[in-house]
Amino acid sequence: MNEHYEKGEQFVNQQAFRPIPDTDGGRLKHSGLGIASFVLSLVAIMSFIVLTIVIISLFTNAIDFTQVVDENGNRLMSDNEIVDKIQPFIGYLILYPLLLGVVLIGLILGIVGLARPGTKKVFAILGTVFNGLPLLFVTLLMIIGLAAV
Repeated sequence: MNEHYEKGEQFVNQQAFRPIPDTDGGRLKHSGLGIASFVLSLVAIMSFIVLTIVIISLFTNAIDFTQVVDENGNRLMSDNEIVDKIQPFIGYLILYPLLLGVVLIGLILGIVGLARPGTKKVFAILGTVFNGLPLLFVTLLMIIGLAAV
């Protein structure tokens, strides 16, 4: 069938079947998605820490805990009084679900970065682990909260 072609010349375009030349000496590049996942995990974890410190300091400045209960454990303030004092700061609590959204996006990016062939996986692994930890922590808190009910 291909008698008129010499050996190795059966295809017109020989370049189409050669491997792509390696331009950087065989070294793999870091996954861009893995780096993005890792950066998002660091931003989210630091934001969780800072947000928690800010909310705790705002609540403790708004409420004098020595006036909530006395030495015998009797309540001195009603629930409505406590809610009235901390109500201006409740808006900060909406940032927690937003940060969980950032963590979820980072987790997805890390998993996709792990699945991409031909790239280093270090940052993708770190991003996946560091984004998975806050989700695991929140899930455990929810399970503990549901078990206490």
